[in-house]
Amino acid sequence: MERFQITDVGMQKQLLAVSLFLLAFLLAGQLSSAYMAQEYKTAMAAHDSALAGYLLQSGNAGGGSIAAVFTSEKTQAEQETGAALLSSYGYGADMQTSLLPEVMEFRLRSALIILAYSLIFSLGILFVLHRGCRRRDEELDFAAQTLRRFMDGDSGLRLPDCGEGSLSRLFAEINALATSLTAHIQRERESRRFLKETISDISHQLKTPLSALMMYNEILREEETERETAAAFTEKSRRELERMEHLIQSLLKLAKLDAGTIELNQEVHPLKSFLEGCLESFFQRAEHEGKHLLLSCGDCAKLAFDELWLGEAVGNLIKNALDHTDFGGRIELSCGETAAAVTITVRDDGAGIHPEDLHHIFKRFYRSRFSKDSSGVGIGLSLAKAIAEKHGGVLTVQSELGRGAEFAMLFPRL
Repeated sequence: MERFQITDVGMQKQLLAVSLFLLAFLLAGQLSSAYMAQEYKTAMAAHDSALAGYLLQSGNAGGGSIAAVFTSEKTQAEQETGAALLSSYGYGADMQTSLLPEVMEFRLRSALIILAYSLIFSLGILFVLHRGCRRRDEELDFAAQTLRRFMDGDSGLRLPDCGEGSLSRLFAEINALATSLTAHIQRERESRRFLKETISDISHQLKTPLSALMMYNEILREEETERETAAAFTEKSRRELERMEHLIQSLLKLAKLDAGTIELNQEVHPLKSFLEGCLESFFQRAEHEGKHLLLSCGDCAKLAFDELWLGEAVGNLIKNALDHTDFGGRIELSCGETAAAVTITVRDDGAGIHPEDLHHIFKRFYRSRFSKDSSGVGIGLSLAKAIAEKHGGVLTVQSELGRGAEFAMLFPRL
């Protein structure tokens, strides 16, 4: 509120300056009226002196001579003669104004006129300034109330800034600040909601493997547990621990991407060798499950990307395809490029995606009721989508139930 106080002080100073200006104007008006009276007195004395000299020198007091006194031109000598004559009787420019009723009346009349005009002008200016100050105070009071309501939580409020002047510019800056604060508050709310949901998801997802591990541990602690049984439960414990590790690592990666703390090391790489490396880590699993991995990519295709993070995204898509493909199925990894974009595609001939799930499969922890995969946690596709978007691309899906699915990452060539 300090800005409003500074504005009030400025208005008071402005009002004081205007008041001093008006006072100076009134004094100047009075001085002007006195000067006008003095000028009139001097001119009248000079005129009368000229008339007296003229009559004295002419020696003619007839009607024609008197008329000539008022109509004919007078010489300098006539004026000096008349002035000397009248001065000997105390009549001159330095005599008291009160001795000349005409001059006194003129001075009073002109002083009253100037005073009246000065008062009217002053009252008008003061009225306008008072109305302006009152209007400014009302606007500032309204702005203060609006800001208090904004700080109390009504973030949609804004100040009127469509006019002109310094106050409108101030309101516009305040509105810009309020918009920035609202966006920041919204981001903070989303961050808190994301953190809350992530903690809830982690807790929920870890309950199953932790419960299994606790059960296996209790069985192993029993004295009568056989060696073969103990070995079987040890293997199950290992798989559950690996599942927990994969879940925690994926969640941490996703949280880093959402928080914007990841700095990609994007360099231009040939796509073919990169995709070959992505497939290599899945050859053993594909052979064990009786599935075929194929690569189709030209030698010249290149893209600027971070090998570690994009490899994570492509690996998640390949893993998803393997999870939903039956024995003898085919998973094809391919790349393509045009003048505007580069595409990486993972295509399979598995069961496909149910139409009910197409709009939800990229949501984290989403598990379809039609899915046969019971080991997944529903985070791989969300992570792949976040990585693609971090690279400036998009991840899309096309599928027909019973005829496989196709996931495509499209990156603009900028």
